[in-house]
Amino acid sequence: MKGKLILLLILIAAAAGGFFYYKGVIDFDPPQIKFEKKPKYLGSGTEINFAVIDKKPGISSVKVYLVQNNKNIEILEDTDFPEGLIDKSYDLKIDARKYGISQGKVKLVFVVEDSSILKNKKTYSYDLEVDLTPPSLSILSSPAGIMNGGTGFVFYRTSSDVVKTGVKVGNLEFKCFNNIIDNPNIYGCAFPYPYYWNRKKSIVVFAIDKAGNKTSHALMYYFKRVKYKRSVINITDEFIETKVRPLSDKDIADPVELFRYVNVQVRKRNEDIIHKITSTVTINEPLFRTNFLQLRNSKVLGGFADYRKYRYKGKIIKGADAYHKGLDMASIKNAPVQAAEDGKVVFTGFLGIYGNSVIIEHGMGVFTLYSHLAEIHVNKGDEVSRGTEIGLTDTTGLAVGDHLHFGVLVQGLEVHPIEWLDKNWIKTRFLEPYKKIKSLYGGQ
Repeated sequence: MKGKLILLLILIAAAAGGFFYYKGVIDFDPPQIKFEKKPKYLGSGTEINFAVIDKKPGISSVKVYLVQNNKNIEILEDTDFPEGLIDKSYDLKIDARKYGISQGKVKLVFVVEDSSILKNKKTYSYDLEVDLTPPSLSILSSPAGIMNGGTGFVFYRTSSDVVKTGVKVGNLEFKCFNNIIDNPNIYGCAFPYPYYWNRKKSIVVFAIDKAGNKTSHALMYYFKRVKYKRSVINITDEFIETKVRPLSDKDIADPVELFRYVNVQVRKRNEDIIHKITSTVTINEPLFRTNFLQLRNSKVLGGFADYRKYRYKGKIIKGADAYHKGLDMASIKNAPVQAAEDGKVVFTGFLGIYGNSVIIEHGMGVFTLYSHLAEIHVNKGDEVSRGTEIGLTDTTGLAVGDHLHFGVLVQGLEVHPIEWLDKNWIKTRFLEPYKKIKSLYGGQ
């Protein structure tokens, strides 16, 4: 009888143990750490992205230390976990100076523990090189002045340890590129100044090295405020039925609601595609050598950054306002359209309110857009020369009257084409400083 009782107790204990093991209360596996990129350096702005994972029963605590000269410095202690949390991601920013870490070697230690009865714990340790020397950054050329809706150019030299660099215009960040000349430490880019900003914003060039150390230089420049046109456009029933309704993916009976939907929602989807394409730079070296070509024998009818309201049967359509983000050029019906400069075709196709369109990349973040075309005579991936015929004008999309919508975009943002059509502007703002820098720093 006693033996049977003992056996029963053993079975009960085994069943309980199995149950608790299944639930994770008893667990023999410690939490794991996964890094987005394992750290190698520590500086004044190092960012370490990692995740802690424990499939069962969950995470209990995460601690991170720096160890140098037998001194432990705690930089993270996290014990606030809801029951059963199996993973958590961290973006840990470390300023070595703040913690009194000196140049040389340092050990980065992670201690993670789960919430099982056994309190499984694991320690991860990494030796890092401490680098507190910021990268060098010398401005070689920058714009003396810039307008809202304008384009600026900047060229600069950095040390070879730079892993990220660019220019910040207000709160917007744009990339700058090396390999624009033979010397890999020379960077440059075209950058936009938003047309919708009416006040002067800071323009800062920055460089970040492999340890996260950062150097920044603010550019001194004159800001020219341009007051763009505001207009009211009358909308007719014929326009709504023949131009607007075919562009809608919704069956909206009310003409006012239909126009508002197409001119706001459909327009945004179309422009999101344009912005995404023109934010992806694949050509670092500038291919433009002079001013952009204007549609042959054309007149400019619609201005850049015109702020347009729309009126239907005597009443303004509220919530349907839109900026016109290019120049409308009109010549003869089905006029041949030429590539404004050398470049590579990165898009061809129908773009909603923009109709049949072509986008060409010209290097250093500069793109041109050609819209409302009848025909497209090039394909994505084609390399075109200045003056190559790429299509014919028409009224496809949300257009009245045969014309070309010509846009210039710099790193995903529309800028005023008038500058790019000006031979003297491109010469003084870009070509002269570029040639000088190429002559001085073209070698290694």
